[in-house]
Amino acid sequence: METPIISGKSQDNKPSRRQRLINILRYTTIVASAVVFGIYVLNNSAYKPADFVYPFITLAAAVGILCGAMPQIVNTLIGCDESAYFNNAEKNRTLRTFILICLGALALHIITYLLGVFIFKELGDTDDASWLARLWQRAWMKSNTDARHYINIAENWYQVEGDDRLLLVFFPMLPVLIRAFNLIFNNSYVSALFINTIATMLTSGMTYKTLIPILGDKKARIAAFITLLLPGAIFLNSPMTEPLFMLFSVCGFFFLQKHNYIAAGLFTALAGFTRSLGVLLAIPIAIVGIGHIVSLIRAREPFKAVLFKLIAGLAISTFGTLGYLYINYSLHGDPLKFFEFQWENWHQKACPFFDTPRYMVHFLCQELDGKSTTAYSLWIPGLIAVFGSLGIVGAKARKLPSYYTVYFLCYFAVAIGCTWLLSAVRYLCAALPVTAAIAHNCDKWWKTAIIIAVLGIAYAVYMVMYMERLSIY
Repeated sequence: METPIISGKSQDNKPSRRQRLINILRYTTIVASAVVFGIYVLNNSAYKPADFVYPFITLAAAVGILCGAMPQIVNTLIGCDESAYFNNAEKNRTLRTFILICLGALALHIITYLLGVFIFKELGDTDDASWLARLWQRAWMKSNTDARHYINIAENWYQVEGDDRLLLVFFPMLPVLIRAFNLIFNNSYVSALFINTIATMLTSGMTYKTLIPILGDKKARIAAFITLLLPGAIFLNSPMTEPLFMLFSVCGFFFLQKHNYIAAGLFTALAGFTRSLGVLLAIPIAIVGIGHIVSLIRAREPFKAVLFKLIAGLAISTFGTLGYLYINYSLHGDPLKFFEFQWENWHQKACPFFDTPRYMVHFLCQELDGKSTTAYSLWIPGLIAVFGSLGIVGAKARKLPSYYTVYFLCYFAVAIGCTWLLSAVRYLCAALPVTAAIAHNCDKWWKTAIIIAVLGIAYAVYMVMYMERLSIY
């Protein structure tokens, strides 16, 4: 019989087997990270010593979050984490609130839409301002964002020649849906507007339902609107993929917490057909599924059916990404052709995520010496998003489920780990664990008021910069 555990130690004051495993994993993580950073330093010997400060801080923060969450991760994997599933008793009680939150999200969505149009009218060229619909489209169709590319794909599909061949780097879910709704509206912008409005409403409602077992009912209600007030949420109003990606992601977590691995895998596939980051949702599916199976084995209960569903869910979760790779192959004979185009036109390729703050600070310092607004619209918000998200999630890592923390770290590493990163704010605001970590602080009314006020101001400032056509991507 296993010796009882008291505060991580057995009754004879020796570390338990679980604690020893946690310590081993922590030390291994720290040593492996030190080796990786050492290799990074050797490979970049031309850098000045000061250039390694921000990479070190970033890597240390990520490692600290992982090590801090290690007890929860181990507990989940050995089947001792009971927070991973949804209580079906909540279903009837939350339905009415879910509907009200969706309607509230619609109202807030319309208000921010109109606010953006008003700001654009006051700041921009308004030759045809007499027609609200046209002004609405001009306000939210910022020409140097990806919005026009998605509409181009929707109307002309992917091309194999000319400049439009480069649009292969954009994933097909939103264009496919726009093409479908064009049969009704016969206008790509209106179709995108309709799709993203419905997706935004459902994202808010599903955020509430998903976070109830994590935060409780009150904080989950607040979280439903926090997700709409993060600065990057202004892209919920544009023909971009954020509304769909956020909806599919939160639905994936919702069904995962009910141990419905096939449904979770399906929404992961949809997210993977929407954005490259979508397939990362397979990681929390694997973590929760392994822990579920281990808990059944420990309890001497049948587990084969759960194992089959987990394997099926994980297999399904790859379908969206595989579908996108097949489009690459069918057009160019190379499933990874998009990597070439991404580098050729956008100068983006994978790099260590902890190197990104280095070059962001480098460009920030360059821009501060000149008269460009890029320092204030691009690099400063990007650095705030990078270090702010690490700090916010890190502060709550021990109170969030382990699979939220692991997903965030994987999402962060992939989203931030690229050369010439321009969309850090947009990417990080779409991560559910960030919303959950912020809402976790809303335990008192005055804290909630401060958080909403800060987010509202940041959202408004970011929207003004967007409508001024500054470097907001």
